[in-house]
Amino acid sequence: MFASLCISAVGFANNVAPSRMGASSIVMEQSKAVPFLPKPPLLDGTMAGGDFDPLNLAVSPSRLAFYRDAEIKHCRLAMLAAANWPLAELLNKPLAKLIGLPAITDLTNGRAPSIPNGGLYEVNAVFWFIVLAVGALAEIGEINPLDSEARLAGDLGFDPLGLWPKMSTAEKRTMQEKELANGRLAMFVAAGFC
Repeated sequence: MFASLCISAVGFANNVAPSRMGASSIVMEQSKAVPFLPKPPLLDGTMAGGDFDPLNLAVSPSRLAFYRDAEIKHCRLAMLAAANWPLAELLNKPLAKLIGLPAITDLTNGRAPSIPNGGLYEVNAVFWFIVLAVGALAEIGEINPLDSEARLAGDLGFDPLGLWPKMSTAEKRTMQEKELANGRLAMFVAAGFC
């Protein structure tokens, strides 16, 4: 992390160095996310979520849309993990008893099976095969790069209650900001469970 900050600082210094040709200097708008770095040129406020791209990875609008789509997927998975990890620990024993199977949490002192908690070897191999197959099928449908003109990043067309079309532009922006903020927090929470 320190190395990436140093690299970013060098890039920042090159962007705001005084011009050698004249007396004027280049003044760049500062990022709100990382105040000592220049604001990434593609993150102009039209997209929800702020201007955090200290390494300037989004070099084109299509790459930015691709990265945003990936971020939203990770946010949604992390929100599910943050909510379901404690539920898995609480409900494993009663559900296992209900269907007549041994509770996996008994092997890990009441904690959900994971790499640090142990117990992953006790989970049936068929389960892992099904999880990998479902994940692979979900990703196969998304192999084509995201066309930033075609759809909004993260919009999978799933709105069973029909709430999105009824919202104003400001309400849609607020919902996008909330989803990203909560999803980013959930990524830290889910990492903390491990």
